[in-house]
Amino acid sequence: MRTRIAVGLLTSAALALTTAVATGTAAQAKDRPCGRPVETSGTGSQGTPWTLKSQYDDDGTPPNRLVAGEEFEIATAAAGQRWSVSFTDNGTEFFRNDNDISIATGIREVHPNPVGRSVGNHMAAHAEHLDASGNVIEVIDGAVDLAPPPARCAR
Repeated sequence: MRTRIAVGLLTSAALALTTAVATGTAAQAKDRPCGRPVETSGTGSQGTPWTLKSQYDDDGTPPNRLVAGEEFEIATAAAGQRWSVSFTDNGTEFFRNDNDISIATGIREVHPNPVGRSVGNHMAAHAEHLDASGNVIEVIDGAVDLAPPPARCAR
């Protein structure tokens, strides 16, 4: 009987702690000074799933601490696939890797770009799966739009 009570108390405590941590993390993300991320997902021309997320952050290099970051994930079917991946912000390329080799879980690229305060940002990712000869097997294009950053972000 005492064992059941102890197990019950431990289970209740673990559940309460898990709930508090999850709730605290969600509240913290909700109250970020630069706002919530914008996210989209889809499939490439041959059905490979992908996700693109972008958000403002205040952890850039001074003097322009404000950045718009992109996080792009491709859920490849296997390790060893060669992809060419590029990121643009309002049509201007700020990241490119023409020899991005997938691991077992796929490809994940995360890169920030310094941005201004007065305009929104059209964040886009383009990826091409290439065979050994460099021929394109599959194409992925994704984009999200960020409204101008809130005034409370990165002053």
